[in-house]
Amino acid sequence: MRKIRKKILLPVCAAVFAAGYLALCQPLTVRQYTIWSEKVTSPVRLAVIADLHSTYYGDDQQQLLSVLRQEQPDAVLLVGDTADDEVPHDGAACLLSVIGTEFPCYLVFGNHEFWAEDFPDIQKMVQDSGVHLLRGESCLLQVGDTTIQLAGVDDPDGFADPAAWQAHLRETASGLQEGVATILLSHRPEQIAAYDTGEFDLVVAGHAHGGQVRIPYLLNGLYAPNQGWFPAYAGGVYPLEQTTLVVSRGLCRNGLPRICNPPELLMITMAPAGIGEEGKEQ
Repeated sequence: MRKIRKKILLPVCAAVFAAGYLALCQPLTVRQYTIWSEKVTSPVRLAVIADLHSTYYGDDQQQLLSVLRQEQPDAVLLVGDTADDEVPHDGAACLLSVIGTEFPCYLVFGNHEFWAEDFPDIQKMVQDSGVHLLRGESCLLQVGDTTIQLAGVDDPDGFADPAAWQAHLRETASGLQEGVATILLSHRPEQIAAYDTGEFDLVVAGHAHGGQVRIPYLLNGLYAPNQGWFPAYAGGVYPLEQTTLVVSRGLCRNGLPRICNPPELLMITMAPAGIGEEGKEQ
């Protein structure tokens, strides 16, 4: 009887250990999305970096840099919390100093950057790296024969009250050119009513960290900041009435463990309409 129990117990323990290891394993994942638009005439490939929190990916960020160089995006969008208020900024500075010279890069600030006592130093770090800082501004990105309009807003925690952030977003939208495919970079995904007003073709966000805990096919996220338990916008593509929201699960590996929720680099292709079904994950 003991031999039979051992024969059963050993594979069960091995299976439990393997399942736990796979659940906690945090390899860097590249997730591909395609968004179709009538306003582009040729594909534009955009890398999205969210919630790095100065996490290191190998010595001198070589793992993350290697993936970016392999993907060769037309631009890199950094949607907040690249730096952190409690972690030294070395990891963020190391990445920014390289990608700012190799790719067109555009960055908005998240809540943790505004929480940092040395926020002016973070801002200078970004500007010195050659990365374009978008704080209520927009700019045009030319890729082949396609023009993309990029707009960026600060995180709400950079303002005294929600009304000031709403005014900041409205002012950003008021300076946009009509008829040009427009992407909004904003850290928070849950501000749906503010985004879904018709000015933006695509909104890219982070902040949710994938809900921290996921159960594939059953639970997309357990808990996210400012959304609470079972967040509606933890990660993925969310078609809204007048825009599409894409939420990155982010890159942070500091602090709380990620369970069935590997850190991800997003690659979004904005392609001419008529090629396929919008928002299809590849």
